[in-house]
Amino acid sequence: MRHLSLIPFVRREHVRVVLADGHPICVKGVQIEISAADIARVVACAYNSTELFDILDTHECDVLISDYVMSGADFGDGLNMFARIQQRYPDLKLVVLTSINHRDVLQALEESGVRAIVSKGDLPEHLRRAVYAACCGEPYRSPLIHAALSESGVASSSHSTDFLTRCEVEVVRLFLSGFSLGEIAEKFSRSKQTVSAQKRAAMRKLDVHNDIDLVRYGVQSGLAA
Repeated sequence: MRHLSLIPFVRREHVRVVLADGHPICVKGVQIEISAADIARVVACAYNSTELFDILDTHECDVLISDYVMSGADFGDGLNMFARIQQRYPDLKLVVLTSINHRDVLQALEESGVRAIVSKGDLPEHLRRAVYAACCGEPYRSPLIHAALSESGVASSSHSTDFLTRCEVEVVRLFLSGFSLGEIAEKFSRSKQTVSAQKRAAMRKLDVHNDIDLVRYGVQSGLAA
């Protein structure tokens, strides 16, 4: 990776970082890692998407480091949450820190404009590198993310989600995370019937015939995090 020029940020105060993750231990670990970066400091932490938007409304910050999966009924999580963030705070730099390694989800993230993605399975130093890259407007993929997005890193499932819509991928992901169809419908402001139809359509495309096989697919493919 080529050297990233940090001069515009070194000349001013430290880069202000907001952390968002539903797991306090993860937040603490990220705080420790960020504290080792001499140009960055954590200004606030959120443990669900409702807290996150409250913080972003009341704190000045340069970079948001956020998990993909977040609780919080007001703003949900995943692609919808990041789309709202980009629309509401267009100058905010995003770094997604996730345990998801499913290619379709990661591709959708990049297509939505998120350019810095770090796997929770990679070494902590990659988080600092991603923050530096985001500050400079550069893309960054940690090694496991790069592998998942490369042709050689395709998930080991015999099924492909290439023909699933983004909505279908998100419905399956949330279902595998333990959400009921009613809860998913509430997150997306859709009817339960619509969400149920999207789940059935995804299962049909994946040639999966019951929930047990769907869970097995999620584990094999990396969609279940």
